[in-house]
Amino acid sequence: MLHPLREIVEHLSTIQQTYPEDTCLILSDRETIIGYLPGKEIDLKLKVGESMSKYKKSATYKVLQTGEKIREEIPADMLGIPYVSTCTPIKQDGQVIGAFAAVVSNQKMEDLRKGAEKLSAVISQMTTFSEEIASITNSSADKLQELSQQSETMKNNMKSVERIIQQVKEISSRSNILGLNASIEAARSGEYGRGFSVVADEIRKMAANSNSAAEDIQKQLELTQKEILKINESIHEIAAQTEEQSASTQEFHSMVERISDTAKLLNKHGGIHHASH
Repeated sequence: MLHPLREIVEHLSTIQQTYPEDTCLILSDRETIIGYLPGKEIDLKLKVGESMSKYKKSATYKVLQTGEKIREEIPADMLGIPYVSTCTPIKQDGQVIGAFAAVVSNQKMEDLRKGAEKLSAVISQMTTFSEEIASITNSSADKLQELSQQSETMKNNMKSVERIIQQVKEISSRSNILGLNASIEAARSGEYGRGFSVVADEIRKMAANSNSAAEDIQKQLELTQKEILKINESIHEIAAQTEEQSASTQEFHSMVERISDTAKLLNKHGGIHHASH
């Protein structure tokens, strides 16, 4: 066994303590395993003195043959624990004399990645829900605006009806005066004005009925105007609440987007891709 490798073997325990996660260390020369230190959970069941020819598919064997560093992420299928294997060639005077491999638990990173994936899925649902709420809110705001415009139109129509009622009342008043004058003239005409007097009385009755009907209509119109005013006020209140809800929904949507960005970042940094160099 060459001196540099012997020195590494003597310090394997110290080297293992420098890793923050559970770590298994392997050291080999060109032919055999000369140092092995299992982790608490990661144990490849290797033995010192075993020939490397038994592990031709391993990263350590490949490093001995190529002289290039290899870094691999291995899923939990093999050991029940996901881990990252990093194997580095050891050279002396430009020649590969051995290989040092560190097999480090990747469980925490895997848990982080799965958590980020679940978070992304939840955020996706939240985003869809937020967009649906925003769409409903905007649609409600549009309908409220339309209803408000219709209410204003009704108010204007009521004013037009009110003007017509005033005209009817004016006509009724004039008709009443006309009937009164006709009655006076009929009385002056004596026997000859009796027929005209009947007509004059009917004109006065018609004027009184028209005036009474106009008064009733005006009262109903005033009640309707009050109700429309209440409806219009309620529409404005609801519209204001809808605007507040829309602003809150937009803020919520922005928060969801920020959380989504964080989840993507966690997912991005949670993965270690296979690499060799």
